[in-house]
Amino acid sequence: MPAPGHRADPGREGTPVSRTLLFEIGVEELPSSYIPPALEQLERGARAGLGDLRLAFERIETAGTPRRLALLVHGLVERQTDHDEEAMGPAVRAAWDAEGKPTKALLGFCQGKGADLASVRKVATPKGEYVAVTVHHAGKPAAEVLPALLASLATGLSFPKTMRWLADDTRFARPVRWLTALLDQQVLPVRAFGLEAGRESRGHRFLVPGGVMIQTAQYYLGTLRGALVSVSPRTRCETILTQIETLATERGGRVVPDEELVEINNFMVEWPTAFAGHFDPQYLDLPREVIVTALREHQRFFAVEDARGHLLPAFIAVRNGDARGIANVVKGNQDVLIARLEDAKFYWETDLKHPPADRVEQLAGVVWMEGLGSLREKAGRLSALAAWLAQRLAPGAAAAAERAALLCKTDLLSEMIGSGKEYASLEGVMGGHYARRAGEPEAVAAAIAEHYRPRGPSDALPETDAGVLLALADKLDHVAGAFVAGKVPSGSEDPYGVRRAGNGVLRILLEQERHLDLRDATMEATRPFFAADPELKQAEIVKQLGEFWRGRVEAALEDRGLRYDECEAALEARIAVFHGDPTSTAVATRRPGWVAPHDALRRAQVLSGFRTDARFEPLVILFKRVANILAKATETIPPALDRARLAEKVERELAAALDQARQRTGPLWQKRAYDEILPALLSMEEAIHAFFDGVMVNAEDMPTRLNRLRLLTEVRELFVRGWDLSKVVVEGERGQ
Repeated sequence: MPAPGHRADPGREGTPVSRTLLFEIGVEELPSSYIPPALEQLERGARAGLGDLRLAFERIETAGTPRRLALLVHGLVERQTDHDEEAMGPAVRAAWDAEGKPTKALLGFCQGKGADLASVRKVATPKGEYVAVTVHHAGKPAAEVLPALLASLATGLSFPKTMRWLADDTRFARPVRWLTALLDQQVLPVRAFGLEAGRESRGHRFLVPGGVMIQTAQYYLGTLRGALVSVSPRTRCETILTQIETLATERGGRVVPDEELVEINNFMVEWPTAFAGHFDPQYLDLPREVIVTALREHQRFFAVEDARGHLLPAFIAVRNGDARGIANVVKGNQDVLIARLEDAKFYWETDLKHPPADRVEQLAGVVWMEGLGSLREKAGRLSALAAWLAQRLAPGAAAAAERAALLCKTDLLSEMIGSGKEYASLEGVMGGHYARRAGEPEAVAAAIAEHYRPRGPSDALPETDAGVLLALADKLDHVAGAFVAGKVPSGSEDPYGVRRAGNGVLRILLEQERHLDLRDATMEATRPFFAADPELKQAEIVKQLGEFWRGRVEAALEDRGLRYDECEAALEARIAVFHGDPTSTAVATRRPGWVAPHDALRRAQVLSGFRTDARFEPLVILFKRVANILAKATETIPPALDRARLAEKVERELAAALDQARQRTGPLWQKRAYDEILPALLSMEEAIHAFFDGVMVNAEDMPTRLNRLRLLTEVRELFVRGWDLSKVVVEGERGQ
């Protein structure tokens, strides 16, 4: 196919014509966060729609600014490909009468399909014989079928919030003011939002406020650039990055990295011009996070730091326009920033007069969650839960974690967090600063600062042991409290952030390879609630929490690229949970595989790695056979194997193979050396095969039958300590 934007030689027979399609939706200024998702929807919809219309193309390009969403399709064929449709008609018995003449049903079918009676044929189907015809649909010109698609794309875009501005029910994120639709030079008659598309676009609202004629779709980007509109997000982003980095270098520093802020600025402007400003160095006495937040949250300014990472008294901003009047723009933005920094300075200095320890009892006056008491009560629970977690994860951090738990919510009473709404995202971070200034140990201050981490899937994890303990305690308490209060997430609804808290727990455990029994942790987290209210339906709440955590663990494993059946096999295992030192001889308890998330991840990964082993699929099929036999057994299987009754050689060989596998894997289970355990279990394949080939499990002699069922039970139990292989799907089983 010819290069985008170029026509093939129309004089050469059979050579398709390559065109460029432009569709622009002109709007009042969109919020920056609305634009990237809308462009993604446009591209997805265009790909699907062009495929349905049988219109081939080379590539799709989207572009957008606050005032426009644009779609460019390069290398678009001039007309649809032809298409043959197989159309089924009435049953043969209803198509011809007793004399063999076509009935009205058959004639109507042929007329409706535009087919000759002679082209009708009989087709055998599971429901009987029917008539059918092949209908040939000649491809239509692209210009004829595109308008309906483009109108559908425009009206089908979804946004977080929409508005009405016409007399009908039409809705969009902002009022639509113009439509531009061209196939090369040809205007396409697209109608939507009470408008008809033309070739006129608009230039920059202030710099080139009039209409701009787009002569041909291929020149769209260049034409608008001449009207001081940089439509391509990639080009604008490159411009912004170059400008802000240059300005930072000129001031002896570098821009504090912030990809999200770059994207926000990118979709706030049509013609970016960066400028630098400064503020009084006295404000650098404020915590770094406060200054960066003051610059970022409302002003969308970039902070500047030196080579050592220390902030400089400077900022860089991006305006939507050119350099005219830039001095006034700089002064105005500096004045606004100084006002915000003055507020922050007042909050900071006021808060330093009230050490965190002095605010602890004031937490009693703040409700944490409706029906679940105050923040003071929560602080007490966190302190106890952090101590419990410390025994299992980091005994040396217990004292710091307990102290931090008592103080960690006091910054919610501060001026900075309570009054400065723009600084609400600094919860915990400010608490750490206040604790440090009040003379609390660094481990305590760091734990307070880290205890909200991670807030989301890309947020940093807590780095200190005390921070980990407090972060886990806070999130476990949050999940437990929500379920106790009946605030259970449902579907896509999760107003209390329960799933986010659960995902945070799992990120810490999985990414930092920490071993924690979630069932034990859940029981410990719910214990204070149950003690305070004996009327609570404890069994039901604990069951719901178990289902919640299992679902979170399963999702976390799948997010890490594991197959569904591998996750199921690991989560449905009956693992041995060892408390304390895993190399000790501590007695283990048998728990579902999901209760130890990092352990489940390791087992699922090992299972995934062994899928290519030649013994794997046959063994899975054998295991399923074992599981099916045991599932169908109605007899009461004895608790122990009677080795004296193992009369057949294959029985004794399987028992010996089982003993050998136990001996080899015994110490490996406690060390969680799953990559060594699974090969040892795979070595039992031959003995299991021979057992099934050599004896009938359900023998008529009842003691023999029960003993064989017991032998299979012990084989299954050894596997299920790590994996329930009956959950694994393999190709081989389809042939069985």
